[in-house]
Amino acid sequence: MFRQMASTSDSGCLCVNAKLTEGQEMYLLFDQTARRSPYRKSRILARQQLLTKIQQEREAKESCGWLRAAGFPQYAQLYEDYQFPIDIAAVKKDHDFLDKDLVETLCRRLNTLNKCASMKLDLNFQRKKRKQFPRVFSKYKESLFG
Repeated sequence: MFRQMASTSDSGCLCVNAKLTEGQEMYLLFDQTARRSPYRKSRILARQQLLTKIQQEREAKESCGWLRAAGFPQYAQLYEDYQFPIDIAAVKKDHDFLDKDLVETLCRRLNTLNKCASMKLDLNFQRKKRKQFPRVFSKYKESLFG
């Protein structure tokens, strides 16, 4: 089921010396020799960011569903109304009468929503920055890829 991959440098990419499942190949994404495309690194990073965003959105949706099912629809509504991040210490104080395990699970779900909300805020901030200073970003992009 697992196999050891040998390190080779014939193709310009280095194989990671690790146990991998059959058919799975793991190469170093940023090899130091000639790249196939100057934009390859940025495409890889953009793809990783997109996958991270999709994963966090899926976790946020699951957390909202759990909050509604567990009897905390107010927190799901706050998230959907973009009124996050929320203070976890205040939530613990408000629900101190509940079972410790339930409060921990609630806080874990709220932390998931806090992470996703902060990521959304970061993306919106970056977009606003680009709109305010379009020449700075175009010059920066030209210096990187020009």
